[in-house]
Amino acid sequence: MVSDAVAVVPEDAGGLVLAGDVERVARYADASRAEATRRAYASDIRSWEAWCRGRGVHPLPADPLHVVAYLTGLADSGASPVTVARRLSGISDAHRVAGHAPPSEHEGIRRVMRGVRRAAVHAGHRPRKARALDTATVRALVEDLPDSPGGTRDRALLLLGYSLGLRASDLIWLDVDDITPATRGGGLDVRIRHSKTDQEGAGETLALAPGTRSGTCPVAAVTAWVGTAGITCGPLFRPVGKNGTVGSTRLTTRSVARVLARAAALADVPVDRLSPHSLRRGFATSAYANGVAEREIARVGRWRSVTVLRGYDDSGRWADPASGHLGL
Repeated sequence: MVSDAVAVVPEDAGGLVLAGDVERVARYADASRAEATRRAYASDIRSWEAWCRGRGVHPLPADPLHVVAYLTGLADSGASPVTVARRLSGISDAHRVAGHAPPSEHEGIRRVMRGVRRAAVHAGHRPRKARALDTATVRALVEDLPDSPGGTRDRALLLLGYSLGLRASDLIWLDVDDITPATRGGGLDVRIRHSKTDQEGAGETLALAPGTRSGTCPVAAVTAWVGTAGITCGPLFRPVGKNGTVGSTRLTTRSVARVLARAAALADVPVDRLSPHSLRRGFATSAYANGVAEREIARVGRWRSVTVLRGYDDSGRWADPASGHLGL
């Protein structure tokens, strides 16, 4: 596998760079990316290197013609444009780290990627967005959960994720210490220490307001989970055994997906296009529909681009459609 540890050390460093230096460089290079990104890029590079080994060619620096052949092979085998683009991102990242020009900047490769996306659209394959959940559906998801330790955890996780538009990765990286009583409003301050759009960990503290119903109040749900679990530090959301024993490790993003799927099954909620991101999309859509200022939605959801945020609003086009003001 292409080694970031060696790649970032100049080839002409000679004896000035010791083994310990290389290890330290590797740690800092890895720390520059989120854990999910590191795993994704590692998978991309493994796939690329396996393809290269099978053809006896060098993976790095790569011949653009080889990269084109690899990408078109992926597309022809049925990989989505998103997957093909992700593979190219992983390969390009390895090149950048090693000091080589990334294939993603090669004009021929860029044209091929445009062709891959266009061909997918013509074939009727459009990106499938996660379905946005509305408040009524979220109520249904949590109201049927049992009052067991597992059900109490799931209720807190779903309500917190929906109320603050959190990603699955935001939820699993929360610690108990990140949840503190607010000085006003009877709510909780929720500290997001780092996230997808905050790789350097500047952090953001979000206001979790109490709900209007006792059974779906996110503040009450989080407080109940902490009390039930008996935890005072460490990960907020943890595994719960069949006997109700609370573990000490963090949940994974896949665990969040399983929590949502299990709640949907109990509440008889359709699972089509349902994913943890449905909570985040639902937060934006419901906030728009209820007149929350766009600036506040972007701040809480930590969207850097208003254009991206508007893509999350599934209700906006019918809020006051221009076609209804034409006098027809």
